[in-house]
Amino acid sequence: MKVLALVIMFVSLVTVSFSWANEAALKEAHSLYYNGEKEAAIKMMEEYVESNPDPGVYYFLGYAYYEMKDMDQANEYFRESFRLKDFYSPMPDGGSK
Repeated sequence: MKVLALVIMFVSLVTVSFSWANEAALKEAHSLYYNGEKEAAIKMMEEYVESNPDPGVYYFLGYAYYEMKDMDQANEYFRESFRLKDFYSPMPDGGSK
């Protein structure tokens, strides 16, 4: 019973640690972006979404590429964001009409 409790506690701590690490990575990427280091921020966010498909991060990537005038990449990331969660779509029904 003690071993099971230790295993559960360990798994919980590891899960929380990964969550904090992911959140810290996104905060760092946003900081880089708003401090003018867009390429570095984009790279961090692209690495993040490889293992954490987050519609908000995909949307931010779309916006970042849009600002950099790379419309093909912007479109790709906006579409992925809308595919995962149509809440991010400018159309109320997710563009399905």
